[in-house]
Amino acid sequence: MNERKKFNFSTVLLYILLFIAMFALYYVGGNGEPFSLALLYAMLAAGLNPVVSCLLYALSGLSGFTLHFLPVYAGQAAILCIVFCVYAKLKKKASVLPLACVALSLALFVAFSPFTPYNIPLKLPFSLGAITQKIILSGLILLLSAMFTVALKALLNKLLRCRLKAEEIIFSVLFFVLCGVGICRIASVTAYMGIAFLVLLLFACATKDASALVCAFALSLPPAFVGGVSPERFFIYGIAVVLFIKMGRLPAVLALLAVFFAYGYFDGIYALKTSLLVQSILSALIPSLLFLLIPSPLVRKMENKLVFYREKHLSRIAINRNRAAIGEQLFEISGVFREIQTTFAALSTNEAEEGAKEYIRGCVIESVCKSCANYRTCMARGLENGLNKLIDVGCAKGKTSLIDIPSDLAESCVNQSGVLYAVNRQIGDYRKYMLETENAASGRQLLANQAQGVSEILKNIALEQSEPLTIYSEKEKQLNVALLKAGIVCSEVLIAGDEDSLTLSLVTFGKADVKKIAAIASHVLAAPLIISERLTLSKDKFCCILHRKPYFDAAFGVATLTKTGEIASGDTHSVIKIDERRFMIALSDGMGSGEYARRISESTISLLESFYRAKMPSSLVLSTINKLLTFSREETFACVDIAVVDLDNGEADIVKIGSPMGFILSGNALHILESASLPLGILESLHPDTSSYTLQEDDVLLFLSDGITSAFGSSSDLYETLKNIPASNPQQLADALLAKAVALYGGTAKDDMTVLAVRLFKSLSEAV
Repeated sequence: MNERKKFNFSTVLLYILLFIAMFALYYVGGNGEPFSLALLYAMLAAGLNPVVSCLLYALSGLSGFTLHFLPVYAGQAAILCIVFCVYAKLKKKASVLPLACVALSLALFVAFSPFTPYNIPLKLPFSLGAITQKIILSGLILLLSAMFTVALKALLNKLLRCRLKAEEIIFSVLFFVLCGVGICRIASVTAYMGIAFLVLLLFACATKDASALVCAFALSLPPAFVGGVSPERFFIYGIAVVLFIKMGRLPAVLALLAVFFAYGYFDGIYALKTSLLVQSILSALIPSLLFLLIPSPLVRKMENKLVFYREKHLSRIAINRNRAAIGEQLFEISGVFREIQTTFAALSTNEAEEGAKEYIRGCVIESVCKSCANYRTCMARGLENGLNKLIDVGCAKGKTSLIDIPSDLAESCVNQSGVLYAVNRQIGDYRKYMLETENAASGRQLLANQAQGVSEILKNIALEQSEPLTIYSEKEKQLNVALLKAGIVCSEVLIAGDEDSLTLSLVTFGKADVKKIAAIASHVLAAPLIISERLTLSKDKFCCILHRKPYFDAAFGVATLTKTGEIASGDTHSVIKIDERRFMIALSDGMGSGEYARRISESTISLLESFYRAKMPSSLVLSTINKLLTFSREETFACVDIAVVDLDNGEADIVKIGSPMGFILSGNALHILESASLPLGILESLHPDTSSYTLQEDDVLLFLSDGITSAFGSSSDLYETLKNIPASNPQQLADALLAKAVALYGGTAKDDMTVLAVRLFKSLSEAV
C-alpha cells in the first residue's frame, strides 16, 4: 500500500476537493444512493488515510440535510475503515477482500436505507420494486468502485507526469461526469455551466490545441442528462475558444461570450425574468472574469508543466542520429591523427648519420691530406676507403687511436698523427650533432606514438558511438508495468546496449526509491543493475540511469613506510577506476630514496593513470613513459608493477618492468609473478614482462616494492610468511607483511617499503 500522505496544505486541499466530490455524488440519484461509496473505496485503495476518508464519507451522509441516511453511511464507513486500518497495520496491499467489504457495505444500503422506487416506463416480465432497484444500483456502485479506483490512482500519481492509458482516461471522464450530474442536481444547470466555462477556458489555455474539443464534449454530458442542454452547444463553445486562445486569454473569452450571447438570443433568455436573466449572464461572466484575473506567471507555469510532460527526453531517433553524427566526426578526427603519426614516422631516417660521416671525411682531407705531398698518390691507390673505415670505427667508439688505423692506410700515410687529430676533433663535433639528431628523432617518435594512441582511442569511441541503439520495446513495457505496480510512475523507459553492457534510462517523479527501482529492474531484465546517475530534469522530475553491475567487486589494502632518515618515499602506488567495469592498480619504485626518487615514482604513476583512463593501448603507454624517462639528463628509472582487472570475469592483465616478485594468493596456493626486464628509463627499447590471469572469487593480487622483498633472506622465506598470514582482509594482509619486514630489518626501515593488495569477491547473486 502506498505511503500515507502527510497533512500539508496540498493534502488538505485534496481532501476538501474529494469531500466536495462525495457531496456531489450524493445527489446523482434521488434517494441518497451511496454513489460516493465508490469514491471512498477508491480513496482507500489509493493509499489515503482511512480514518479521515471514512469520516468524510460519513459526513457526506448529511448532504441531504436529513438524518435518514446517516446510520447507513456511518455503518459503511466503519466497515471499510476497520478493514483498511488492519491492512495498513499488516502492510498488505488491497486485494479482493476490501472489494468484498464494499459489497457487504452495500448490503446495509439494500437492507436499511429508505428508498422510493423509480418509475421506470418499461414493460418487464418481473416487478422492479424497491429491493430489486436497490440491488441493481448496488451492482452499479460496486462496478463504479473498481472504475473510480483506476481513475483516482491515475489522477493522483500520473496526471501531468506521464500519458494516461485509455481506460484511465475513460474512467476519469466517467468520474467527472457523475460529479457534474450531482452538481447540476444540487446547484442547478446554470451554476454548473459557470464551472464548465472556467474548466474549458483553463484546459484550452494549457493545451492550445484541438484536445479542448474533447474536454468540451465531456463537460456537455451532465447538463445534457439533467437539463436537456444539447451537447453540440458545448462543441461550438469549444471551437470558439480553440480558435482564439492562441491570440491570448482576452480574445478567447470574448469569443466564448459572443457564442453564449448568440445562443441566448435564440433561446430567448432575454425575455426571462430579471432574476433568471442575471443568473444566466453571471454564469458566463464570472468564470470569464476569474480566468482573466489569473496571474500570468501561474498560467505560464501551467503551460510549461504540460509542455514538459509531453516532451520526450529519450527519443531513440534523435539519440541514434546524434550517435551516428558524433561517430562520423570522431572517425574523421582519428584519420587526422593517423596522418600525423605517418608523417612523423616518415621523417625518421638514417640519412643524417651517413651525411655526417661524409662531412667528417671531407674535412679531414681538406685540412690534412691535401697539404701532404703524397696526396695524389694516396688517392690513386684508393686509400680513401681506409679513411672511411677509420671514421666508422671512430664514430662507433667515440675516439680513434693508432691501433684503429687500417693496415693499408698505416703503410702509406706519412702524417698519421695529423689524421688522427683531425678525425677525433670532427668526431667530437659529430657526437654532439648526432645527440641532437637522436633527441629530435626520439621526439618525433614520441609524438608519432601519441598521435597513434589518440587515433586508436578516437576510432574505438567512434565505433562505439556509431552503433545504433537496440530496441527492447517489450522489455520496456514489462518494466514500466512492474514499476507502476510498485507505486513508481515512469513516463519514459529506454533500454540500450547488449546484455554485457546494459544501460537503463528512465524518467520518474518525486522521491522515488532508487534501490527499489534497481531491484525491480534487475528482476525484470534478469540482470543485476545499479543506479549510476540521477539527473534532475525539473523540481520533481528525475532521470535515473542504471548499468549492469559487475560480477565481482574488489577490496584494497595498502601499507607504506618511508626509509628511516628520509622525508619522502620513492614508492608510489595508485588505484583508479578506468570505467564502470575495470580498474587499475600500479606500484612504482623510483631510483633510490628521498625527494628525487619520489618525483620519479609519482611522475610514472601519474602518467600511467592518465594514459589508462584515456584507454590508450598498453604497449603505447609503456613505450611513451619509457621515452619520457630516458629524456632526462640525469639517471632516471623506475620499477613498475601494473595490473588492469576486469570485474565482469576476473581477467587480470599484469605488466612487470624491472620490479621484484609479486604474488597471486588463491586459496592455499601461491603463484609467483616475476620480472626479468630492466626498469623504465634505462634503455630506449623496452621489453616488459606481460601475463594474463583469470582471478577467482577471494583471490588476492599482491604487489611489493624491493624494500619488502629485500627484508626476507630468500623468496622461500617470503613464500612461507605469506602462507601463514590470513588473506581474507587485504588491509590486514598488507599491514602484517609490512610489520614482518620491518621486524626482519631490526625495527628500522632500510628502504622505502610498500605493500599493495587487492581481493576480488562476488558482488551479488545473479538476478533470477
